[in-house]
Amino acid sequence: MTGANEVLVTVLLTLTSVLVVFLIIVCVKLINTTDRMNIILDDVEKKLKSVNGVFTAIDTVSDAVSSVGEAVVGKTLSLVDKVFKKDN
Repeated sequence: MTGANEVLVTVLLTLTSVLVVFLIIVCVKLINTTDRMNIILDDVEKKLKSVNGVFTAIDTVSDAVSSVGEAVVGKTLSLVDKVFKKDN
């Protein structure tokens, strides 16, 4: 009975040691992967900041074109309204 207990304890300790080593290896790989992801995300953030100015310019131009379009449509409608009021 004592021999079986010693064998079981030895097997459990060995398996525990293997599990601890495995977990350490997985943690190190996970840390490396996280560092690589941070580098990639920083690079993407830099690229987005450089493109942000272009998007701001496009937004400004589209707002200006929209304002001009609204003004033209307003003047046209006003002119058409004046023409049809004279006929009545």
